Amino acid sequence: MDVIFYLIPLSFIMGLVNSIAGGGGVLGVPAMLALGMPPVNALALNRVSDLGNIVGSLKNYINVEGFDKKLGLIAIPPILIGALVGANFVVGLAEDVLNQVVLGAVLIGIVFLVLPFKPKKADADPKIVIGVIGLLALGFWDGAFAMAGCTFGVLIFVMLFNKSYLSAKSIMTFAAIPETIISASILLMYSDVSIEHGVMMFIAGALGAYIGSKYAIKKGSVFIRYAMAVMACVMVLKILIFDIIV
Repeated sequence: MDVIFYLIPLSFIMGLVNSIAGGGGVLGVPAMLALGMPPVNALALNRVSDLGNIVGSLKNYINVEGFDKKLGLIAIPPILIGALVGANFVVGLAEDVLNQVVLGAVLIGIVFLVLPFKPKKADADPKIVIGVIGLLALGFWDGAFAMAGCTFGVLIFVMLFNKSYLSAKSIMTFAAIPETIISASILLMYSDVSIEHGVMMFIAGALGAYIGSKYAIKKGSVFIRYAMAVMACVMVLKILIFDIIV
């Protein structure tokens, strides 16, 4: 059976998960590796699926109350710079190293997600300098691995820029556009991904993201926060059980 029959439902699920909680790539990339894809191909298709996710969910998210376009525009340069460095760094990186790094980063993310944390009031002073440094690091991470990047981006906007989870999700979706395009382009140059696989991943990801974003917006910030926490736990269990223990 052609691998495309596995990639279409996989990308749909990735789009659904990413548009609500993020982290679809942590499930999707290992699944593509299990299908026999080279790591660079898997990372490239993951980024293509991410582009579909943005297309499918952007209109829904930029229309939510609390979407801060100005902050999104400010966030684009540091995320883009980090992504350029990260995408070039990851080419040829060993899969076992990637999994170890993912595990450590996601564990840190879980701490912030599951601890009793109340976002600061909207009129509190944002931590601009730390926030920009965090966005640079986010760009590097997302450009290199594109796994749970949206999750960490949302946390940066919530904790350092005093946004609600729903507002942070909308800003992150908007700000991720340039770096997703750039990192996808770099990874595709080093891969031999077929046009057919890329197109189908894009379409399926967009459809999943459209449905997921509609549901997330309807449920609101509390739902997004706990969906992120659940997804983070799933990511760690997956890495612990299948990539380290087994």
